[in-house]
Amino acid sequence: MLRLVALAVVVGCAGSASPGAPPAAPVAPAPAAAPLDVAGALARAAAPLGLPAGAACLVVATPDGAVVASEPACAAERLRPASTFKIVNTLIGADVGLITSADAILPYDPVRYPPAQVGNPAWTHDQSVRDALAVSAVPLYRRLAIDIGAARMQAHLDALAYGNRSIAGGLDRFWLDGGLAVSAAEQVALVRGLLAGTLPVTPAAMAIVREALPRETVGAATIHWKTGTGELDDGAGWIAWLVGWVDGADGARPFACWLREPATVPFDDLRAHRIALCRGALADLGLIAATP
Repeated sequence: MLRLVALAVVVGCAGSASPGAPPAAPVAPAPAAAPLDVAGALARAAAPLGLPAGAACLVVATPDGAVVASEPACAAERLRPASTFKIVNTLIGADVGLITSADAILPYDPVRYPPAQVGNPAWTHDQSVRDALAVSAVPLYRRLAIDIGAARMQAHLDALAYGNRSIAGGLDRFWLDGGLAVSAAEQVALVRGLLAGTLPVTPAAMAIVREALPRETVGAATIHWKTGTGELDDGAGWIAWLVGWVDGADGARPFACWLREPATVPFDDLRAHRIALCRGALADLGLIAATP
């Protein structure tokens, strides 16, 4: 387009230009966008937390299709997804017809998951998919997995190529403390497919998930996200995820971020560190506005 505009200017002025006038200067090409310094952004966000090397990871995809990781090895490391699996669980539930909209009601099963065992009043009642995702209502999604069934769950994990595709450890808990593991790069691939509408599920299922996930406007951008927090194997500590995408002026940028911390770190501190690290790194990259 720049060449066409420049040519039009030259042609339009040709009749009035004096003979022998020097040719118009060529239009300089637009400078290439600077590559994302994902490693630097993550390191700067991690520094105030005193995290050791290898304790955090960030993968970001750009609108032109590039995928940038803070470190290739961490991007490929598979870890338990914890409640970020609610993205997939919702997708599968919608694809098999159990969820018909973002406001469809997920039932709570007090017999299978008694309130005293659940321990969180926000999780012990029927609520919409949208609300259940916002509070990360674990028992509602455990019930959804049972309703999906092992055969349909396995078939969808295989089709989606989600992590190691394992449902070992129990149909209603394999993503919490069972065999399922997924990498940050694989999480980003899933989100990219969700946004592009290319996942092997119905378009309606993808639209429901895009609509239902929590979102927040931060400056001029909107961040769509799902958290996930769980224990590492053998009591080795915590894993805390933030997975989603940022809608900005230049398009959508899927991301996946995690951090590991010792089991001695209080749960509330872990959640605060996740926000400081992951959202801090996204802000450092200029994808969202910095928040106090």
